[in-house]
Amino acid sequence: MRKRTISLSFGGDSGLVGRERMARPFGDGPAQKGISAMLWRHLCLVRACSAAGLISGLMLLGASIATAQTPAAAPIDSEPSAPSGAVATATVDLLAASKSGDLAVVARGQGQDRVHMTIRNTSPRRLNVIVPPGLVAASKVGQGLGGGRQSVGLGAPTNREGAFGEFRGTSGPAGLRSIPATGPTHSRTLTVPVGETIELSIPAVCLNYGLAPPTPRDIFTLMDVNTYTTDPRVRKALRSLATFGTSHGVAQAAMWRVCNNLPFETMTAQAGKVMNLPEIALASRFVEALDASPSSDLVDPATLNESRIFVRVQAEGALAAHARRLSDQLEGLSVLGLPLKVVESDELPAAAGPALFLHVFLTDAKTGETRGRIVVSSCVEPNSWLPLGKVAFLDNSSVSVLDGSALSKSIDRAIATAFVTVKPARRTVGSTTLKVENRLPFTVSNLVVRAGTSSGAPSVPFQAVGVGPARSALLPLQAATATLVEHVELNGL
Repeated sequence: MRKRTISLSFGGDSGLVGRERMARPFGDGPAQKGISAMLWRHLCLVRACSAAGLISGLMLLGASIATAQTPAAAPIDSEPSAPSGAVATATVDLLAASKSGDLAVVARGQGQDRVHMTIRNTSPRRLNVIVPPGLVAASKVGQGLGGGRQSVGLGAPTNREGAFGEFRGTSGPAGLRSIPATGPTHSRTLTVPVGETIELSIPAVCLNYGLAPPTPRDIFTLMDVNTYTTDPRVRKALRSLATFGTSHGVAQAAMWRVCNNLPFETMTAQAGKVMNLPEIALASRFVEALDASPSSDLVDPATLNESRIFVRVQAEGALAAHARRLSDQLEGLSVLGLPLKVVESDELPAAAGPALFLHVFLTDAKTGETRGRIVVSSCVEPNSWLPLGKVAFLDNSSVSVLDGSALSKSIDRAIATAFVTVKPARRTVGSTTLKVENRLPFTVSNLVVRAGTSSGAPSVPFQAVGVGPARSALLPLQAATATLVEHVELNGL
């Protein structure tokens, strides 16, 4: 008797179970046909059972592989796995949250002018962390006075390079904004999600002249300036600089004078990269305001911005009467964010410095417009006036209807355009990095640039830029170019 052979294969005409190959030992008669039919039914049953077993096996195997490859579920206290809106948010103070254990904070040295900070949220809530003004990164035992490392005072987390502090609370009515000098602002608030860590670099000023600058190996202890020192001048100075804002050079010169009694003459002899002569002059004026201010947590803003910009308006012939009228109307108004002080005498004004003197001349003009020129002088040392430059201005209204408010805006625009300039430093698709150069004897707090060359190009504001006198800085702009500075705001620092 011949053997029966059944061969199963995957693929072919039968789909999952392949065709069979059978030898025919019984011939083709009716009996043989019945036997063949019976054998065929048995074969179909075998095929079905085999296919079912194979499918079941594949399903079990796939399930096992899927289970093995499925990533582990996120921890139940991880914010990304929580449904939207289910994570609570709280606003906390950096020092208080660090003390309570809601934040794990590590501050390390990053040279003389910066601190590297790592903040981890260990709480079950999303935290809006306030970095308060007047924060000190103090050298630990073995790193501080005994170990020869500096302690430093911190600026704001959002400061651009070269800036220090928040830039709020000193601007006059003509400024870009009016912000009270109390309460937290967005420039000091950091959002740290649940279980996540953020890293940032904060500008800092040295509080110990002559000691070695911190290195990344040095770990600071964060504390409020009231804990760091009992000296009320140091407390008020650091808190005021960190609140009102200035350039880094001004802040450093002021703190070396207040903390270490370093003479400004010594700083002048060493002026260079850290600070320049106009910044030292601003620091000297700040220390005078510090000592003249009544007892409080902050320097009186009025002592910082009063008697900083002097103006005299003159004209000849028929325009002389209009010049006198406009001069009277300018008193108390603002240019570049600082209040104007009108000068009536032909003598140069007495000024402690730094200060600006704007000598405005009205000239002949067409009907429906007013033209003039401004001779600008500046002083860094008391009553030592030097020419800064000249600039023309135009107002699209007749001198007979021109008022002091409109004239102050025309003067503001002309000075801003001439003495704070922008030019592209780098370009990429859809964005430009601008180089801002400041020729004014004050730190630029805020500015507005025109993004484009057309008359309808939008105006783009920049806040808290902190470009010091005789300094430059880089600012990103989401536009192809910027043609000029339309407005500048100063705060007297």
